[in-house]
Amino acid sequence: MALEINERKYNSNPLLELVGRVVDVDVKKLARKLESIYKKNPSSIIIDVTRTNFMDSHGLGIIVYYHTRMQSENKKVIVLNANTNPRSYINRLFELTNLNKVLNVVQELR
Repeated sequence: MALEINERKYNSNPLLELVGRVVDVDVKKLARKLESIYKKNPSSIIIDVTRTNFMDSHGLGIIVYYHTRMQSENKKVIVLNANTNPRSYINRLFELTNLNKVLNVVQELR
């Protein structure tokens, strides 16, 4: 399943919902989308991975890259993962890579 990126707003913040697999050419699609949002100078970018069923290291790298860029400007990337199953792929991926301790991963937006 190719990556589907749905863009909407949550409050005044851009929210990207990633549906499917984040691999290969889709990572470039995600990077272009994040760059276009970043250039608009938001205070936060929300990336919803709840319906993401696979992400390769390049996909993780893009999220970490924008997290680092935003953090250096006192802004933030919020990773929304509403899937509470601890055995789900994305939950295990963030745990195994320790990115759940580095990134701002939340189960719900407040």
